[in-house]
Amino acid sequence: MNSWFLLLIAARSVAAIYESLQFPESPVHYDKYQKQCGIAVRCETDISCPRVCDRNEVESWAQKQAAVQVEENCALSDKKSFLIGADEFDYGLFATCGLTADEEIGVKNTITTEIFLQHLSKQGQCAVRNYLEGRCYNVNSSLSLDQCHHKKLYKCDSTYPFRSYDGVCNNLGHATWGQEGNPLKLEIAPCFADFISQPRLAFDGRVLPDNRQLMLDVQRALRSEFGPPQHIVNMFQVIFSEFIHSDIIGRALKRSCRRTKGFRGCRADGTSESRYKSPLASTIKVLYNDSIYGPQNVECLNFSPIENANDQCKSTYATKRNIATSYLDLSIIFGDGKYDASGKLETYYCQAADVVANHNTNSIQFLAIAGLFTQLHNDCIERMQVCKQKRTIEDVVERCRSLTIAVYQKIVYEELFLSLFGKDFYKQCNFDIEYNPNLESAVSSMYANGPGRFQHVWIPENLTYQQKQYPFDVFFNDLERFECGSVVDGMFDDHIFINGLSNSMMNKIFSKDGVRGHCLPCLDLERGRDAGVCPLLSYRHYLDTISNAHPQKCYNSFDDLEDMFDAELVDVLKSHFSSPFDIDLLFSIFERDRPKGTLLPSTVAWATCLEFKRLKSSDRFFYSWNEFLSFAAKELIETIDIKTLLALYGGIDRVPVNPFVTHSDRVSAQYLRNIVNSKASTFCYL
Repeated sequence: MNSWFLLLIAARSVAAIYESLQFPESPVHYDKYQKQCGIAVRCETDISCPRVCDRNEVESWAQKQAAVQVEENCALSDKKSFLIGADEFDYGLFATCGLTADEEIGVKNTITTEIFLQHLSKQGQCAVRNYLEGRCYNVNSSLSLDQCHHKKLYKCDSTYPFRSYDGVCNNLGHATWGQEGNPLKLEIAPCFADFISQPRLAFDGRVLPDNRQLMLDVQRALRSEFGPPQHIVNMFQVIFSEFIHSDIIGRALKRSCRRTKGFRGCRADGTSESRYKSPLASTIKVLYNDSIYGPQNVECLNFSPIENANDQCKSTYATKRNIATSYLDLSIIFGDGKYDASGKLETYYCQAADVVANHNTNSIQFLAIAGLFTQLHNDCIERMQVCKQKRTIEDVVERCRSLTIAVYQKIVYEELFLSLFGKDFYKQCNFDIEYNPNLESAVSSMYANGPGRFQHVWIPENLTYQQKQYPFDVFFNDLERFECGSVVDGMFDDHIFINGLSNSMMNKIFSKDGVRGHCLPCLDLERGRDAGVCPLLSYRHYLDTISNAHPQKCYNSFDDLEDMFDAELVDVLKSHFSSPFDIDLLFSIFERDRPKGTLLPSTVAWATCLEFKRLKSSDRFFYSWNEFLSFAAKELIETIDIKTLLALYGGIDRVPVNPFVTHSDRVSAQYLRNIVNSKASTFCYL
């Protein structure tokens, strides 16, 4: 009887997990934790709806206001005083792309919708919430913002064997799913103070704790945890995980019609906000007694918010724009599909694709990993060009691209995730799923701005290069000083630290002189707040209802948090927050509780599991069921694992058998290269 009961519970849990992969059309506020724990729910009994008698007139007014905003922002991109200067340390850290004509229309539409909603909110914030969450049936149909719709129609060819570069038509029934430029998606409604865009407030109505000071105190609390490493995860695994994150998420900082190296928020010396602060920029406050920035007289750090995306003016919550395709398709190296005359990708440092240079915040370690896949594509082009088969350049390019993406996907799901999750949780997560054409390929805003940042607490103070230790921040500048094979080799035995925040991460990211730099955890926290990410306990409760990972308890006092955090961190949280309910979701990356066999905190583990189950199941070109891959391609995919890829292109003589762990046994790179070379003719039949 008990075994049947447990099986029933397990079946319900699996069903809940699969249902949770789909994003709701109209996300609503998640209040189950609040109701369970006796916390007040805003607008719980308010059934009011907005009324607009002159909708067309209001919409036209909102459109004009949006056009003026975009025009003014474009004008500022020509004025040096509103831009970060070339002599400043964060020149390029907040670089923005220009807008195409279509993208400019989308940005105007998004702004139009926000202005329109702000107008409606004057009638009451609860009325706007009901409208956004689809409870105002008559109003929702009448306030359609018809003038604002801007939707392309696509006709997809089901017989075309290759995935597109921008994600269009990778889903035949829903051509724009997974497309670059789409919004990140919401499982639950965002938590803004006004339900539209204003930053979340604490439960008692006060502003949330000061960003920088909070993270400094967190760093001090965690520093006592540093000690001799007791784990085998290495920096190669950490940077590889960061590489995947950048492949599925492209952050579109608020843009104008011209490319810039960053809009100004602070004065050049950092002493205060600039009088030339752009509307497209914001700032992070630094207290005068800050232990690092105080002696430098820095009280202001630049911050550029991510652009919202609501290009179709839908009556729902706007969320942040993702300028990458959601698919695991190496869009970070293939970009828009620009090759040289032979079909090869142009290369940058460490043979990384030239397009990676557009991502200004990449370390040399990141480029070295990007270079592995760039070189696989280019090598494939060379091998196919000596074959006797007559193929067009396009056909050769796309077959090599398909092979490269397939090898990458196999490494991610069959090697990296097994190492990241551990055998027990990997089995529990269960990636043995099928393609589902009704599942949207999209990245969760909550994951992107919270649990998905887990890599940042694993980066130690120093990394190895040619048997010497260097602070992490030095690997972002003067790239030509580094030899790429030594960079790769240094990552293999560099241990990570659990629950740490290194000084390089806290004070020197993107530094030019090793003294003044930015604070990466501060940026992470600010991005979450800017995106309206809901509190940790609310989201954790949401995940627990899906996974049954924890008992659904209430955290009535800060002492109750000791099942999640170490006592030192609980003391810090207690000193900064007025209620446990206010704690930011980013703190999920500091959780102590971990599923058996994994170093990932529990909330992070389950969020990552759900995220990548969705991305796999929503990709019709995923390698394990891609009907357009030839037998030759499948044979090469089976042959080329991560150690073989490193043997081919890593620039090292002996390769770890398991490159994702420290002190792995090593094998001759030449031996592995010989195995691939013995299959040289196989490339002719891709």
